[in-house]
Amino acid sequence: MASFRKNDATEPKAANTEPRPRGTGLVWFGKYLSLALTLPASVFAGYMLGVFANHFLHRSWLIALGILLGMAAGLIQVVREISREGSK
Repeated sequence: MASFRKNDATEPKAANTEPRPRGTGLVWFGKYLSLALTLPASVFAGYMLGVFANHFLHRSWLIALGILLGMAAGLIQVVREISREGSK
């Protein structure tokens, strides 16, 4: 025979008072999505600047230079974000 306390059903349950860990849910998704899009966006921006410079200066190697500078800028930004996240 099971014994039940009279107030089992009427006692309020304790609310979850533990704080949520940082970087959960959409915040986590947003951080890593921005990291994933940083490099392609910077390469595209470098390409567009290279095309713009090529249009006015008529030097086709400026497109390749723009792509390389965009890659370098994107990698620097990704490393900076990762190191910032690691130091927290």
